[in-house]
Amino acid sequence: MSFLTPLYLAGLAAVTLPILFHMIRRTPKGKVPFSTLMFLEASPPRVTSRSKIEHWLLLLLRAAALILLALAFSRPFLRQSEDQLVDTHSRRRAILVDVSASMRREGLWTQACEKVEAALMDVELDDSVGLFVFDQELLPLLSFEEWEGLRSGLQTTVARERLKAVVPGWMGTNLGTVLPEAVSMVLDEGPDKTITRATEVLVITDLQRGSRIEGLQTFEWPESVTVDVQLVRAAGTGNASVQVVGSLDGKSGLRVRVDNVADSIHERFKVEAAGAESESGSSPGAVRQDVHVPPEQNRVVQFKEVSDATKPILISLSGDDDSFDNQAWYVRPDTARIPVLYRGSGSSSDPNELRYYLERAFLPTPAREIDFFADIDGNAPNETWMTGLSVVAKLLDADQLRLSSQAVEDGWTLIAIGTSIETCRQAFEIAGSVASEVSEANVEGYAMLSDVDLEHPVFQPFNDVRLADFTKLPIWKHRIIESKLPDNARVLASLDGKRPAIVELTHGHGRVLLFTFGWHGEDSQFVLSSKFVPLMNSLVDDFAGTSTEPPRATIGDRFPVQALAGSATGEMTVTAPSGFRHALTISPSAFAVLSEPGVYQFEWTDRDGQRTASIAANLDPLESRTDALGLDEIRALGVPLPDVTQARLTSEDKRQLLARELESRQRFWQWVILAGILLLLLETWLAGRLAMSGTPESESA
Repeated sequence: MSFLTPLYLAGLAAVTLPILFHMIRRTPKGKVPFSTLMFLEASPPRVTSRSKIEHWLLLLLRAAALILLALAFSRPFLRQSEDQLVDTHSRRRAILVDVSASMRREGLWTQACEKVEAALMDVELDDSVGLFVFDQELLPLLSFEEWEGLRSGLQTTVARERLKAVVPGWMGTNLGTVLPEAVSMVLDEGPDKTITRATEVLVITDLQRGSRIEGLQTFEWPESVTVDVQLVRAAGTGNASVQVVGSLDGKSGLRVRVDNVADSIHERFKVEAAGAESESGSSPGAVRQDVHVPPEQNRVVQFKEVSDATKPILISLSGDDDSFDNQAWYVRPDTARIPVLYRGSGSSSDPNELRYYLERAFLPTPAREIDFFADIDGNAPNETWMTGLSVVAKLLDADQLRLSSQAVEDGWTLIAIGTSIETCRQAFEIAGSVASEVSEANVEGYAMLSDVDLEHPVFQPFNDVRLADFTKLPIWKHRIIESKLPDNARVLASLDGKRPAIVELTHGHGRVLLFTFGWHGEDSQFVLSSKFVPLMNSLVDDFAGTSTEPPRATIGDRFPVQALAGSATGEMTVTAPSGFRHALTISPSAFAVLSEPGVYQFEWTDRDGQRTASIAANLDPLESRTDALGLDEIRALGVPLPDVTQARLTSEDKRQLLARELESRQRFWQWVILAGILLLLLETWLAGRLAMSGTPESESA
């Protein structure tokens, strides 16, 4: 047992007070006054060797309470031996080696391995060492548990062998997350152990400016831990990088940005775009441009010659010393052609007809084009092979009804406009449900949409407080679904909070979206509202899995495969830029980890057959900021570097720090205080009982 503040043990001398009080002879309770003694002063009782202790239990309780109080203030703690707290040669040390993309620069990894070798040579017999690598995450090469499980002499050999198998990757750096995790790990020696060693985190890194160190500022650093940052320096001076900053379009071509760091000695570079076709349709092989970028500045380069690209485009930069970030990839997704089939009447030039608005509602995007068909024109494709979006605004014959139901089951999305009771019933039949009881509503004035399910993918564009108001859409006529909805039905919107207005009916791989009101002027002004165009385009994008912006990714991202596959099921094959292939099961929780730069190929099968897609993964732009941070900037964030803490601590200071850390974990004083309070409560109760009983021990004496 040791004490953090042993001077408080002097308070143990106060234990003599209860003994003294108990030894004082009290004046007898029975008094007989004598008139002859009234003018004499009373003499207090004297403590003599003949005085005796009347209540031993009360004395022991009071003495024990004072002893516990003195022990609590002295802050007791347990340790195995004094040497374990004072011996600073016994260390628990975590060695962290940076393997981010910036460490691929010439000479850095060799320097890092030499520093690890020096750290391993400095290991003492009783040291506990953990070897870790880090970029965005902290990964163990040799954990503390493995180190302590190996015999002495074999530990450093295993650490060296495992480090030989490692090379820097392509991820960014996140010291703000990694370093606090390492500190927590070096302090965690298990529930049955206490901190008896000097604790240290050794970080071997280039400490480039893009290391994301902001998280270090909010971390509460333990007093017993020091962080030693050992820097590796690149042979070259300065660095320039290239990133794609814009989508490919016919007006501005492809836009890329060239960044130059502050300490660069180079200003003139060449940028090359390869793999695309020019405006004339020929394949020039590569398009080059010269660019002047002074240090600590950037320039945007436009490749106007590149107006279209059916293959991935590789952007290359030349003219600086480091090449790890001199390439970027751009993939323009294949433009999907989505067929929309309209079954209804009307001319495409008549603004009083639904077709007029529907045909103009679908806006082309870089990801998809719309092929609009109307069965009244006689050019509609055969339903047996067409896969797309269907809008039904009339009653179908038996054959059309059967084909539409089969198409929905195969994966179609069908929008049923309930212009009448019959068309509403027809929607349930297409979805394979029993026709519900439907009646005409008796509307006084007009009804309004409410309870819109903004979490549904179709209504996601309106999931904003500025766009979620549907009350300005008046509905004068609508149909009422009287019976209970089937199990495959989901209400997406209601009328005045009571009657279903938009119902989604799932059937096989597809669905039917039923509107219980018409879109024409007699029923509502839906086609004239600001919600019509976004809703139609959202339906197409949700059905086809397309979006207005092509997907982009950064190395280290976990890309959700369902963002490409949509509602498809089964397996997806992912091919990395290096050629490595692996399979994933398509699900909301399935992710492809993008761990290297280049173009990833995805292959899967959906209702249209075999599908492919490509994603370009590029380097984190922050990783290109290779000018080094100063140690003063790290120190300003509170990191306990050894030149600030350890140099000014004497051996006694270190012993006190370790002792304080050990005592703060055990907190024995809390239990001692609790025991003292319990003793005082017992003493108070016992003293009261003795006072009420009239001190029978004294009277009998």
